[in-house]
Amino acid sequence: MLGLQLWKSWVLLAGYDQGIFQQVAWNSLHGRWFESSLSSQLSTNVVHAGELPFVGYERLGQHFTPTLLLWAPLLGVFGAAALPVVQVGLITAAGLVLHRLAAPRLPARTANWLVIAFFAGNALIGPTLGNFSDLCQLPLAVFVLMLGLLESRWALTVAGALLMPLIREDTGVILVAIGLWLLVRSRERWRLALVLIAWGGGWVVVCTNVLMPLFSDDNSKRFMVENFGQYLGADPDKGSSSLGVLKRVFSQPVLLVQQLIDPPGKTLRYLLGHSLPFLFVPLISLDTWLLAGPSLLGLFLAQGTNDPLAITIRYTWLVVPGFALGALFWWERRAVPSPGPRVRLAWGAALTLSLLLTVTSNPHRSLSMVMPDSIDPWLYSSPAQQWVHGLRARKALKVIPETDSVAANTPLVPLLAQRRAIVRFPYTTNYLDQNRQEQRVQWVAVDLSLLERYGVAFRRDWRQHKKSLAWIEDNRQTYTPQAIRDGVVVLQRQGPRHPVLDKELSALLERPRPPSPSKRAQQS
Repeated sequence: MLGLQLWKSWVLLAGYDQGIFQQVAWNSLHGRWFESSLSSQLSTNVVHAGELPFVGYERLGQHFTPTLLLWAPLLGVFGAAALPVVQVGLITAAGLVLHRLAAPRLPARTANWLVIAFFAGNALIGPTLGNFSDLCQLPLAVFVLMLGLLESRWALTVAGALLMPLIREDTGVILVAIGLWLLVRSRERWRLALVLIAWGGGWVVVCTNVLMPLFSDDNSKRFMVENFGQYLGADPDKGSSSLGVLKRVFSQPVLLVQQLIDPPGKTLRYLLGHSLPFLFVPLISLDTWLLAGPSLLGLFLAQGTNDPLAITIRYTWLVVPGFALGALFWWERRAVPSPGPRVRLAWGAALTLSLLLTVTSNPHRSLSMVMPDSIDPWLYSSPAQQWVHGLRARKALKVIPETDSVAANTPLVPLLAQRRAIVRFPYTTNYLDQNRQEQRVQWVAVDLSLLERYGVAFRRDWRQHKKSLAWIEDNRQTYTPQAIRDGVVVLQRQGPRHPVLDKELSALLERPRPPSPSKRAQQS
C-alpha cells in the first residue's frame, strides 16, 4: 500500500485533497492553525457566493479535525511523503490491534483469517490508496477503545473515547454506536455506556451547532445542503444545522424509508462489498448492526457530489470497523469458533474474489502502471512513461520560488501545496491575501499532457484541458512561459520573455485538440 501511494504521488495521480491536507499541516507547523487557501476554494463563500479564495481561511468550519495536529510535525520529517506514511501506517496498526483483539477470543487460525479478511477488503484497500483523509485514524481508534473495554484497560478506554470524536465532527456517532452495543451486550456497564453515548452524541451536537459556525457557515450552508438537501424542502439553499436536518429527516418517514432502500441494488451491493471478505458473516451478526448501523444510516440517507455508497472512498472507514468486529463477535459466540474445511474453502474463495474485484476496479488509478484506465478508447501509459513524466514535471516546477503564490491544476497541487497562497487552476487565478485584498497569482502551473491523455476518455479532464488552453491563449501577454517539460507548462506573471519557450508554447496550443469523449467512452 505504501509503495503504491508513493508511486501515485510521484506520477502525479494524487489529488486535490492531498494538497489540502498538506497545506493545512504546513500552515499549522508555521503557527497558522488549520489555514488553507485550497480548502477555502471549496467553501460556500466561493462555491455559492462567487467570492475569491482567502489565504487565512480556517478549515475547521468545513471539518472539525483537531487530531490532525498530531501528524503535522511529520511533514517536517518526511516532507510530502508524510501523509501516505501516516495513512498506511494507521490502517496497518488498526489491523494489528484487531488481531490483538481476536487472538485471546478465537483459535489462532480463525483470528488470522479474520485479520486477513480485514486487510483484503475493497472497502479498506480502496480508500487507503486514495488521497489522505482524516478518517484514516478512525479504525485504529475504534479497535483501541474496544480493546480497552473488553480487557478493562482504562488507559486505552479513555484514550480511545477522548480522541475518537476529535477525528472529525461526525465520528462521535461511532462512539454512540459503541455505547449502544455496550448497553445490549454488557448491561451491567450501563453507566459507562451512557457516558460514551453522551460524550459522542453531545460532541457532535456542540461541534456542528456551536464550534464550527465560529469559523464559517460551510457546514450548514454547503455540506448539510449537499448531503441532505432532499429533506430541506423548497428552499434548501438557506441551509440548516445538524439538529435541523435530523428533525426534518424524522418528520418525513416516507421519504426516510425511500432513501434507506433507494436504489436497492446499489445499497445491496454496498453491504455485500463490505461483508464479502468476511464470508458475509457480518450481515447475520447483531453486533455488526449495533456497531455499524448508525453510520450506515447516515450513508444511506445522504447524497452528494461524492457518492457516499462508493466502496472505495473514505466514507467506508466509518463502517469497516463495525463489520470486522461483527464478524469477530459472531465467531466468538459459536460453539465451535473455527471454520471447517468447506468453510475455509469458501472463505478463501471470498477473499480471492474480494482482492480480484479490488484489483480490477483500479481504485484511484493506483494500478494504472499495469492496467489501462480505459479500454474503449484504449488509454494506457507504461510505468516508464509515468515515471519520466513525474520527473520532468518536478524539474519544470523548480523555477517557482517556495514563497510565491501559485495557481496549479489538480495533478500539480500536491507538489506545490506547502505555501501560503495556492489556488486551483483553471477555476481561478485570483485570491484574497491576509488583508483581504484581491491579488493575482505570480505563477501558473498546468499539466497539459496529463489532461490531454485522460481527456480522450474522461469528460472532466477534457473540459479542464479545453479551459486551460483557452486561459493560456487569453493571458499570453501577461503570463509568460518560464519552463515547459513534457507538456507541463509553468507561466510567470510579467516574467521575462524566452523566444524558444514562446515558440514551444505556441506549438502546444496549435496541436489538434481531442474531441469530446463519447458516452460509450465515459462508460468504459
